[in-house]
Amino acid sequence: MSIAALWVEDVPLLRPGGRAVVRLVPLTPAHWTRVETGQHITMHEDRTVAGTAVVLKVRLPTSATPTQ
Repeated sequence: MSIAALWVEDVPLLRPGGRAVVRLVPLTPAHWTRVETGQHITMHEDRTVAGTAVVLKVRLPTSATPTQ
């Protein structure tokens, strides 16, 4: 499971079906080393889909190392 904190930029409230730029801050960066620009990801709060996203930019912390 790849868990991340999420915050929405420049929008006070993201309504269902809305669009916004968001940032993800992974709790375990090593789980996120395979995320690439242009990749589609699905977000969950529980078993149901909470949203989908297209990755616009990836900036890994220096401590994140790819798993093999």
